[in-house]
Parts: sequence; C-alpha cells; structure tokens
Amino acid sequence: MSEDYVLTSVIDKGSKHAGPKAKEDIEYFLAKDGYHDLTLALPKGHIDKLLFTWTKLNALFKNKKIKKVVFQYPIYSVYLTKKIIAAIRKNTQAKVVIMIHDIESIRVYNGQEKFFKDEISIFNSVDGLIVHNAGMETWLKNHGVHTKMIQLGIFDYHNPVKLIEQQTFTKSICYAGNLAKAEFLEKLNLRNSSLDVFGPNQAEEYPENINYHGSFSADELPSQLNQNFGLIWDGDSLDSCVGLSGDYMRINAPHKTSLYLSCGIPVIVWEKAAVANFVQTNQVGIAVKNLHELDDIMKNMTAEEYHVMVHNAVQIAKKIRMGYFIHQATAKF
Repeated sequence: MSEDYVLTSVIDKGSKHAGPKAKEDIEYFLAKDGYHDLTLALPKGHIDKLLFTWTKLNALFKNKKIKKVVFQYPIYSVYLTKKIIAAIRKNTQAKVVIMIHDIESIRVYNGQEKFFKDEISIFNSVDGLIVHNAGMETWLKNHGVHTKMIQLGIFDYHNPVKLIEQQTFTKSICYAGNLAKAEFLEKLNLRNSSLDVFGPNQAEEYPENINYHGSFSADELPSQLNQNFGLIWDGDSLDSCVGLSGDYMRINAPHKTSLYLSCGIPVIVWEKAAVANFVQTNQVGIAVKNLHELDDIMKNMTAEEYHVMVHNAVQIAKKIRMGYFIHQATAKF
C-alpha cells in the first residue's frame, strides 16, 4: 500500500526561535494523519552535498511505495532542494507538495535575480503548494507560479499548556521574538498599558512599562504568556512595519500569531499585514495603523469588547492545538 511522507531537514532543532518549531509541529500533526516522518540531516559543505546526492539520495526513495510527499520548504540549499525533488520523481510516482514556511527570494535574497528564478522554478516543479494566505498566493501568481495552491490560513501550534478560557482585563500586552528585529520597543510610550517582552538579543534598556522577562524555547514560552494581547510587529518604526520586514508581512503568516492564539490570547497586528485579514474575520484581535495609537486603543477598550475577542481566540486555539489548518490543507491534494 502506498504511504504519505512529510520531509523535513534538520538544521537547528532545539534552538530558541520559531523556525524549527513550525516544522516540528507539522510533523507532529501530520503523524496523526498517518504520515511517516522522513528527516534529512543535510550536509552543508559543497563536496559533502555532492557526495550526499551521488551516494545516498536515491536510496532514500528507491523501492518505496509513496503516494504523497509533503516537503517542508526551505531547506537552505537550492541545489539540494532540486536534487531531492528529482530523486522523488525518479524513484516514485509520488505527488510532491511543498509546504512553504518562507519565500527566501523576498525574506533573504531580495533583489538577487538568479535566486528568484531558481525559487520560482522549484515552485513550478512540484504538484502543489501550501501557501500561507491569499496575499502569498497572489504574489506567487504575479511572479510566474502556476502550480496548484491551497491556503493554510494560519500555522498550527502544538501547545500542551492548559488553555485558560477566562482572562481578567488588565490591558497587558506581550511581545515574543528576536529582539534584534524589534527596535521599535525602545521608542514605544505606554501610559495606560504594560508590555512584557520575551526573546534573545534584548536592548540594554526599555522605556517605562516595558519589561524584559528573558528568553525561552518555543516549547517553554507558552507557559510564560498570560497577558491580554500578543503584539505582532517588526522593525524600528512606530509608524508602520517598514523595509523588507514590512513587505514580507504583507504576504506572511508570522508563527508568533499562532503562538499567541494557541494560548487563547488575542493579537494586535499591523493593519496591512496579511494576517490582519484572518484576525479581523475571526474577531481574534485588532489591526492597528501604527503603534502611536496603541495606548489610546487600550485605554478606551472595554472589558466586554475584550472578552468577545478572548472567546473567539479560545475557539481558534482549540483548532490550532489539534492541527486543523494543516489537516485541511493537505487533504486537498
């Protein structure tokens, strides 16, 4: 009988950021659907990559009856990505579906034409793509991708911490992430609310009512979060999410959105971020034009308004914790 596989590379499991957590959670939830885990410890050096493709790669798929491979992308090597897809094609009749975690030609290699063409070519070489949302699908279509695409909506998040369904409204906010990319925190003026900050690379000092609480792994972090809102913002500006990070937020579903919502915590997001549509449609938070208005929004918000968002966030949390979004996306291929 043919079987389904989820293919993931091992680079930095156990590190204190969301990258490996997102992929590990997809492995976890797809295992419940009967998928087999195929984890590759990929070589980094040029010679080692050549040896891997010549001596080991075909053997991974040879004589296996595989119906579908969900390939978690990127694996940080265009060469190996192409070779892996070619090996699947050569040795099996499997359908290849790429689960896009990041589009590297925007996030890392912006403006590098060769990488851009390689990435688009990879996306067009498979049978399907799982994309984050409508913004990402539109961007890909506008840049020459014609492969079938299914929208994920939001990432699932394996979170065993007990879900708290009732929260006292204290106007508290949390922010979790790489603080080197969160210079806006050093400019934020909060009088009517407080902000608890988590993550590596903290600043030497933060303004009043912004408190640093340390760095935790993606599995440890949910137990630290009991604030009223989770903030999703990048860059050094309070006016908007500018530069590459701002451009990327227009098509990306940040994993921290899923972290917050898996805890039943409503979110605060930039109004032009792609995930703002999910937040507003499901009434699980607020979309703001800029962070200058944040303090007044918190000041004027009523407990009743807040508790409606909490109720909705808890319903989404239950879906996120059971892998609802990846289950429904993969079932369409």
